[in-house]
Amino acid sequence: MAADSATLRVPASAGLGKALARAGSALRRKFDPLLTPFGRVLGGIFFIPDPLIGLLLWIALLRQPSYAVFALVGLATGALIKRMLRIHETPILGGGLKANALMAAIVTGWMTSGLGLAWGPRLGMAAAAALAATMVSAALMRAFSRSVFPPLLWGYCLVAIMLFKVCPQCTVVAANTMPAWPLPHDVTGWGESFLRSMGSLMYTSEVGVGLLVCVAILLWSRTMFLNGLAGWISGVGVALAFQQMHLVYYWLPVSYNYFITGMALGSVVFLPGRLSLLVAVVGGCAASFFALVLQYALDWSAIAYLPVSSAVAIWVGVGAFTRDRSVVRQSFASDIPPEQRWWLAAYWYQRFGPFFSLLAVPVAGELKISQGFAGDLSHTGAYSHALDFQRPSASGSIWGASVFSPVSGIVERIKNTVADNAMGECNYADKWGNFVVIRLDKGGWVLVAHLQQGTVAVAPGARVETGNYLGLVGNSGRSPVPHLHLQHQDSPEPGAPTTAFRLANYLTTAPSDAAFLSWNAAALPGEGDVVMAAPLNVPVYQALAGIVPGSAVWMVEAKGRVPRAYRERQSAATLRVDILLDEFGQRIFQVDGQGSLVSVLEPDAWRITELRQVASPFLKLLALAVPSIPYAAKAGMHWQDLAPTVPRGGVFSPLVLMLAPYFPRPFLKVASKCLPAMVPASHVFQIDSRMQTRASALPFKVTCEFAALRGPVKVQADFYGGSVVYTLLSYEPGKREDGTRL
Repeated sequence: MAADSATLRVPASAGLGKALARAGSALRRKFDPLLTPFGRVLGGIFFIPDPLIGLLLWIALLRQPSYAVFALVGLATGALIKRMLRIHETPILGGGLKANALMAAIVTGWMTSGLGLAWGPRLGMAAAAALAATMVSAALMRAFSRSVFPPLLWGYCLVAIMLFKVCPQCTVVAANTMPAWPLPHDVTGWGESFLRSMGSLMYTSEVGVGLLVCVAILLWSRTMFLNGLAGWISGVGVALAFQQMHLVYYWLPVSYNYFITGMALGSVVFLPGRLSLLVAVVGGCAASFFALVLQYALDWSAIAYLPVSSAVAIWVGVGAFTRDRSVVRQSFASDIPPEQRWWLAAYWYQRFGPFFSLLAVPVAGELKISQGFAGDLSHTGAYSHALDFQRPSASGSIWGASVFSPVSGIVERIKNTVADNAMGECNYADKWGNFVVIRLDKGGWVLVAHLQQGTVAVAPGARVETGNYLGLVGNSGRSPVPHLHLQHQDSPEPGAPTTAFRLANYLTTAPSDAAFLSWNAAALPGEGDVVMAAPLNVPVYQALAGIVPGSAVWMVEAKGRVPRAYRERQSAATLRVDILLDEFGQRIFQVDGQGSLVSVLEPDAWRITELRQVASPFLKLLALAVPSIPYAAKAGMHWQDLAPTVPRGGVFSPLVLMLAPYFPRPFLKVASKCLPAMVPASHVFQIDSRMQTRASALPFKVTCEFAALRGPVKVQADFYGGSVVYTLLSYEPGKREDGTRL
């Protein structure tokens, strides 16, 4: 190890910190099964699936001990009915069966609190209400199982409405026992009103309860709290405007609806972002309006103070904004905080472009895009998203070339009987000529048209995989010269309006070079571009696919000034890295106590897809060196990708991540190139990657050598003031992620 790196030391407390972190993780894994039935149910009402954070809400509920007792009765009833009905319940927005049962039991406890009844009848009524709420929720979940509309707390709301209708006097008595809630007049008053509103969903307006609710939300997601606050402020603004119009509006007890709506629409149902924050504001305004309408329509009944206005506003928002992805993008995950969901979604969006279908190049060899998207000849209007393929002028005609399926799916329709045209002639009666329509596994249809008569080799109902043979290129239909037409559409009829797509895994040439050395993972070629499906380079593929799980020892050498983030904290000159294989076939590079890196063998390339709590300089540099390696890689080939980074900021990382959705994309672009093997005819190849963002805290170049079986064998990072080199010393095959040997 060089002199500069020999001075690296670990603080005395670092080992203790790692031991405590491991002990904490083990303790949490042990108690999670016990915490989940309690914390996740109550936390789910506030869109928090973390059971440990959910316990904070139970602590808030315990400030009214009787409510906690009723909540346990509701939880037990909901769990029993769920088991009897054999319902497998995935995380549901705003709660599920047990959450609805729990809330129905709490509202029963609140209604009966001033009637002087014994505990037995009250708990029996709570169990009955919880039973009804569970059954109603199960029916709603079934009815909306294929809908974009989440069930929310509608089961609880419907049962509470029935209870309020049966005994309206009960609600009056219960409401009179609650402390007075004066209108705010100063900053302190507004802060107190906000905190009291946060506890209102749990039928208590204590400041302490609201504070615990806020702490729980902030611990889970700062972005979620920000959007909820935006919804609350906008909803209150609308309420004050109504009051200025001399309308009677008791908005304080219902203002929690504004927060819930803003939180749900701004960061839970939809991914957070600038427009999502605006949606949160609009949602808060809508919830305030609906709450006013309910108060007038129901003659200020207690029903108007249920979370009905927020549920209606959320449904309206979902129905209005799911139609156009250009405004907001729907979020399909709920097990990680919204800002992390945004980070992952934005990273993949930046990496592969818009969320369009990816289609493989359907013909082998060199192809020219004779007409692209929005072409002047026929790709206009409803048919603007289509590509026409021909051979470059120097390569002859595409007539008779084999056509391969650009997608995986089911053959929906075919035509195979249209005669081919003579050169320069068109058949306007049969626009598409001979064609194949394939229904994609992920939705949508692909049309491949102008095939040669009698050559279509598939039948409707047949299953095809990407690359399966379909037929031969012909000149049928509206086709004056032999070419292949490719389009994506939203319905199976030939001639249906087209939708955007992108080509995947193809090569292009530079203007000054005839060699196909520029690889594109997913892009849209322009009219006149010459492209080619990326061929497999067998040695590269074998080296990437054959990495054997095991344990490696690396030698570390540093020279000159290396930024702190890329300096090893250990004083030893070696580093141990484990390569694990999980149940999904992902290879996980792991440095004990310093995080892990996940790599995946995808259809077109080896990719690093995720960094998990990475503090290891080696893993950071490996992610910069090879964010992806195409199986087509050969000497001289180059491509660009985004490194899977995590937000920087040290102790300010939570703040950086919270604000990231509202500012320019903070991702690092890397330009990679495959270098010639150091030893000709060997299975060793090198990838040279250069950062497209110039910063003193980043290396300007990282080089990685790969070898068969072992994977990366050398990683060298060059900084503006120094360098660091990792060299593989030894490699011992064989462990899986669970520690068992292969």
